[in-house]
Amino acid sequence: MRNLCLMAAASVLLIGASPPPVAGVVGNWRTQMHGALVEIRPCANQSPCAYLASVDPEKARGVTRDERNPDPALRNRPLVGVPIVWGLRPAATGWDRGRVYNPDTGQTFRSAMQLLPDGRLKVTGCWGPLCRSEIWARASHNSKSGI
Repeated sequence: MRNLCLMAAASVLLIGASPPPVAGVVGNWRTQMHGALVEIRPCANQSPCAYLASVDPEKARGVTRDERNPDPALRNRPLVGVPIVWGLRPAATGWDRGRVYNPDTGQTFRSAMQLLPDGRLKVTGCWGPLCRSEIWARASHNSKSGI
């Protein structure tokens, strides 16, 4: 009987630990701060990865290359296509323990992502104990364009 209870408890824990469906966040998203368009698609590990799909030229102040990247070899690459979120792992409310890259500063931070009940996406970046979240809105299919 004890083994049966342990097996039942383990089953409940495993069911609760199932990864969130990546399909719910796949697609195009508009960032809050810069109005950039981000494409989310599944990574090799079936977690979400985000890539810069387009930027608003006015808000980017004419910057079209990854000029602030800490790796000098990457500073001439176009911003469109740059990975900005990767390495996420399933968590109770979405994904966490990933990385988020900010092309404005060339810095990379710890990241988490959560699909909110209203369909928007909460993306969080943390440096040490300090965290900042941004809410992304789903973009229409025809809003994808390069710089």
